[in-house]
Amino acid sequence: MEVVSSGTASLEIPGYQILKKINQGGMSTVYLATQRSMGRQVALKVMSPVLNADPIFSERFQREANIVGQLSHPNIVAIHDIGRYRSLNYIAMDYLPGGSVADALTKGALEPLEALHITRQIAMALDHASNKGYVHRDLKPENILFREDGSAVLTDFGVARAVARTTRMTNTGMVVGTPHYMSPEQARGAAVDGRADLYSLGVVFYEMLTSAVPFQAEEAVAIAIKHLTDPIPRLPARHSLYQGLIDRFLAKDPDQRFQRGLDVVDAIDQLLAALDGKTPAPTTKLNNTSVRVSSLLRALVMTLYGTLSDRLTASWARWRDKPLHQQNPRAEQQTIMRIQQVMQQAAPVKRRSWLFAGTVAASLLLVWVLFSLFSNKFQWQSESGLVSDAVDITSQILLPEPVSDTSTARNTPPEQIPGPITPLITDQTNQIRPIIRSEQSPVAPVETATSAKSTADADAEEPEADTKGATQEDSRPVSEPEEPSVEDVPPTYALMVSAKPKGARIRIMNIVPRYTPGMALEPGRYDIEVSKAGYSTVRRWIEISSADVNLAVELERKFFPGKSFRSALKSGGKGPEMVVVAPGEFTMGNNRRPFTSPEHKIAIRRPYAIGVHEITFNDYDRYAKASGRALPSDEGWGRDTRPVINVSWQDAQRYAKWLSNETGLNYRLASEAEWEFAARAGTDTPFWWEDGSAKGKANCRRGCASEFNSLFSISSAPVGNYKANPYGLFDTSGNVGEWVQDCFLGDFTNHRNDTRPVQLKNCELRVIRGGSMRDPLRNITSDYRTGLSEKATSREVGFRLVMEL
Repeated sequence: MEVVSSGTASLEIPGYQILKKINQGGMSTVYLATQRSMGRQVALKVMSPVLNADPIFSERFQREANIVGQLSHPNIVAIHDIGRYRSLNYIAMDYLPGGSVADALTKGALEPLEALHITRQIAMALDHASNKGYVHRDLKPENILFREDGSAVLTDFGVARAVARTTRMTNTGMVVGTPHYMSPEQARGAAVDGRADLYSLGVVFYEMLTSAVPFQAEEAVAIAIKHLTDPIPRLPARHSLYQGLIDRFLAKDPDQRFQRGLDVVDAIDQLLAALDGKTPAPTTKLNNTSVRVSSLLRALVMTLYGTLSDRLTASWARWRDKPLHQQNPRAEQQTIMRIQQVMQQAAPVKRRSWLFAGTVAASLLLVWVLFSLFSNKFQWQSESGLVSDAVDITSQILLPEPVSDTSTARNTPPEQIPGPITPLITDQTNQIRPIIRSEQSPVAPVETATSAKSTADADAEEPEADTKGATQEDSRPVSEPEEPSVEDVPPTYALMVSAKPKGARIRIMNIVPRYTPGMALEPGRYDIEVSKAGYSTVRRWIEISSADVNLAVELERKFFPGKSFRSALKSGGKGPEMVVVAPGEFTMGNNRRPFTSPEHKIAIRRPYAIGVHEITFNDYDRYAKASGRALPSDEGWGRDTRPVINVSWQDAQRYAKWLSNETGLNYRLASEAEWEFAARAGTDTPFWWEDGSAKGKANCRRGCASEFNSLFSISSAPVGNYKANPYGLFDTSGNVGEWVQDCFLGDFTNHRNDTRPVQLKNCELRVIRGGSMRDPLRNITSDYRTGLSEKATSREVGFRLVMEL
């Protein structure tokens, strides 16, 4: 069996220089390559040779190139070349270096305006594809990528299909799509059109706003049921402005959704115009129909008049004992046509009082209700009928569509259906398999109503049989019970997943049975997820074809040393950038200074995250506006990315508490030991740059050659203006001093050997570390410390935070 090597050296395709592997899935591998003839970089998608023997996957791979080749749109990935070299099928397409929506969601929810613009661009792409007659059928965050300029691009048309044509890749009753993003009609296995893609786009829009999908469950079948039956979820209160869009995106009935992508574009444009305080632009010509109240009232009156005339004629005929004319089967269609004609022909009239219109409408409604009751118009359904409808809906999800005529199947009694019923959802993308049946669990015979009735009849005929003699009784043929037909059992192979660290959770996402070590599975593709708290989740597709599969997975810690991240805020946006610091030991203090002696050993036993930058005005002003507090002065130096100043130790504590509530994580001021350990960054010299020049590394009064300090003026520098220390922290020396948790004592005589802060009752002074732009070079060392009242503010003091892991 030929396997494509993961290395680039063993892969050769004429006309292309393979640079590196970008991504790998169960069906193909994507490489960054240079197309030699054009001298441009492309994404080279190479199909796994293992799948070449399967015509289904080969056709899907070929179809993706053929479909995208017919779709020329700035928000749809472009195909440059398609070919086959030896056993390798490949497609050369646009290289999109900006990552995917799924990548962006790993950092938390997106800003609402960003989510709106992405949704608008993908809606335009879907509208173009729908006009060409294609339905994507697998729209999800992984299939929305970004160009360098940030524009969104729709990719992966591997399971797309033409609305007006059929293909052997999908059959009636088969479900195609990813369970979390499929529309209700996809869950049923029914025919779909472009409105199914708009439903999936609505799910992605919801996820971009909240960082969670609207319908969640452990198993694929349960997710499909929720798409069919659960109400449309409500957005958090802060995003209530977009609930109207979600309601139209996720309507269960396709007729109540957006009907095409341009409808979505119109709705978003009007919303954006309203947010900007502008007059909404006119809608597209395809969606500009408006109906006056007077036109609707007139149409209702005409309909009531026609219905009342028909009823009176029928009553008169019955009273005269004359036979009634057979009801016209097109009566309802003619009524609807009358309404449409009235609405289309209604001339503009002068707008009347809403009170008068409401009174007329209420009167007409009352007349209609009374007349309907008089003529037995209402026919109530029993509760059992409602339950039956619910069972029918559920059965459409859980049971495969029969190949034979559906009318025959519906009329067949349950006892005549052979064999057990196996739940099944078939998915060309995920290959969701049937529930695994144990060969050691025989099906117990069930006594049917028919057999019970036959037994009762035989008992009733026994006396008569005795009078006729034993000969006739013995001559009766005895029917042998028929052997139940046994389906061919497909071969199965063992799947063994070895995960590190121990205790990791292993799940197979696209089948119902839970994973057990060495479980037997039929040939196919399986979606494996391995997860554990504190580690990054790994999810990958594996192929089981003709042998047992052993999969080894080692999880990576979610917060590993050197990792930088920004936590999402509940109110939108991101918190300050943090970096993870590994545990270690260092010598704290400096015996050459009275306030920093004696030197002592400190052991950092747990990793923690500390701010890459000092808290900026951008960060703090968001909090101040949200909490109604006064904005601190910037001394005329500028706000934005400059470190916040004129904040007290108590103000810093309040900000940390607010940030913790916004993120659900534990933020606080650093202890002295944590601050100095991160500022030293593994060095044992006064400065993290050791004995080199301070130029370009710090903002201080004398000795730094700072462009923000001169003989007549001085100011803070924007964060990140100078080089970072080896741990990735900026401005630990100079710029602004930084509050920490500890009470200020004159020295380290009563020192500790851990990171706990010094806390005293009636503490008046708090420690400030790092020095400021007004200090000389000797006072911005990693060990320098001073004290200030916790209620005081200063133009030279700000702060940075620690996040506990």
